[in-house]
Amino acid sequence: MKNLDELQAPAKHRLMRIAWGLWGVAIFLVSILVFIHPFDTNLCSTFSPSSRNWWAGRDLYFTASIDGFLYFPQFAILFSPFAFAGNPIGDTAWRVAGLLLYCIGLWRLARLLSPQNAPLVFALGTFAVFAPALSSIRCGQANLHIAGFLLNTTVELARKRWSAAAFFLIVAFAVKPIIFVMLLLAAVIYRPMIWRLAVGLVVFALFPFATQDPHYVVAQYHACAAKLLVAALPDRAFCDLRGLFWAIGWIIPQSLLAVMQVVAALGTLALCLFAKRRWNEPERSVFVAALSACYLMLFNPRTEENSYVILAGILAIPAAVLYLNHRRLSGGATLIGIGLWFSCDGWAYHLTDPWLKPLACVVLTIQLIHVLLRPDRYAPLPTGAEPTTAVAFSSQSQTSVTSAAT
Repeated sequence: MKNLDELQAPAKHRLMRIAWGLWGVAIFLVSILVFIHPFDTNLCSTFSPSSRNWWAGRDLYFTASIDGFLYFPQFAILFSPFAFAGNPIGDTAWRVAGLLLYCIGLWRLARLLSPQNAPLVFALGTFAVFAPALSSIRCGQANLHIAGFLLNTTVELARKRWSAAAFFLIVAFAVKPIIFVMLLLAAVIYRPMIWRLAVGLVVFALFPFATQDPHYVVAQYHACAAKLLVAALPDRAFCDLRGLFWAIGWIIPQSLLAVMQVVAALGTLALCLFAKRRWNEPERSVFVAALSACYLMLFNPRTEENSYVILAGILAIPAAVLYLNHRRLSGGATLIGIGLWFSCDGWAYHLTDPWLKPLACVVLTIQLIHVLLRPDRYAPLPTGAEPTTAVAFSSQSQTSVTSAAT
């Protein structure tokens, strides 16, 4: 039986078409569900009223609990075309937009890391992340969009397209505040990003004033800050490190959790700075994006089950490259693990919530750090067995970017 990386071009493109077909089937079936049950587990029913409230000058944050509209006012503006298109048309269009952004990001990262094997890499990555992405597509969550922005930002940083990377990060910040982790790391690791992100954030802050009365905008900013502070102190377990310990009977005190978050943030920054010195592109941008996603999954106080689609994509593509181009079974095992671990809410929700996904993330984070500290762990292929990629890494970091998923 031939190795996958030895398949002829028609077979590679056939697998790629199957992968695209899976995404097409997914959005088709979800669209039917949206039409039949428009308010069943549909988060767009939270987004749309807030968009309408914005244009009517009403309060966006009309509940005092940790739930409800947990986004910046900018998101209410950006979501307006989908809100006014109405349900189910607008809700379906929102899902299609997120899926396209995600799939394009997967494809672009596959082409970046393995130009000649991109169809196969994309196909294997799709097979790994398909199940974890289904739930986000169905619910209409913004996590799928954030995952797409992260993938595309990684590609732009690797190619030194600073303005495009800044644009993706600022728009992602408007869609969901959690991308702030990657935004800060990009500013620190990539010096040309600093002024671009600064200008982008100024435009970001002033943008709502062009659409509403200034007094109303200021009031909504105050309400947003209060809402996010309340949401940062959850009264129940979420799918993060705190939820993992909660599942075994230890409820981490909020004061201790805050210390852990700060220490982990400083550790993440230190590791990314170390990667900046040790690795070139595209290893560097992939590692920074992957580690930022790991930090987000473990230490964001409201990590949901569907949030792990953000981590799945940024790990699946390097794992596929590791398996195809370097013939490492660990890459294949990682692909299988991503597909199983990050879709566990579909096959054993009550048994695995909220501990399995954060536990898997802890394992992946340790492996990422190990790859960074021991980049020579994977030796180059022997002479006569060169990988089928056009990307030429140095002997020290030839496989480090792809092994980042293991």
